[in-house]
Amino acid sequence: MHREVWEHNNGKIPTGYHIHHKDKNKSNNDISNLELVEGKKHLSEHGKEWHKNNKEKSTQHIKEIVQKAKKWHKSKDGREWHKKHYENVKHKLHEKEIKKCKCCKQEFEGTKGNSNIYCSNKCKSKARRDSGIDNEIRICEKCKKEFETNKYSKVRFCSRKCAGGRPKKTNVLCNNK
Repeated sequence: MHREVWEHNNGKIPTGYHIHHKDKNKSNNDISNLELVEGKKHLSEHGKEWHKNNKEKSTQHIKEIVQKAKKWHKSKDGREWHKKHYENVKHKLHEKEIKKCKCCKQEFEGTKGNSNIYCSNKCKSKARRDSGIDNEIRICEKCKKEFETNKYSKVRFCSRKCAGGRPKKTNVLCNNK
């Protein structure tokens, strides 16, 4: 009924669109209560609302279908489907393109569509160290001042001076002392 009311007042409903009741009352087909919305968006909104109001039922349903999906994917039909699907997409999965390393700016060949942004693990590690994401605050064993260093380093002193002239990477106390 609501579709007829809309079309009588506004013309044909475009393909891919739905008529939505603004007040969510399906019996209220007054034209002021109807709006044209994109079908995907409309279904998504109602799906979210249904899930919100039926969490237990929805959660149980998801658990059941996940188990059924696992069973199907392991079945002969499921495996056959995966083989056919792979044959249809394998050329896209392994397609290469020239990319520029985010760290050293050198060009390298990477997989198209993949999120690889570094040319090597060396550059990836350098970028991570440079970002400071793994840094932590430590207390210098000599002067007791705070200093920042990578949490994976063995540095125990804030400077070479405090380390007694030892190079920074080896400013760890010797086990023999």
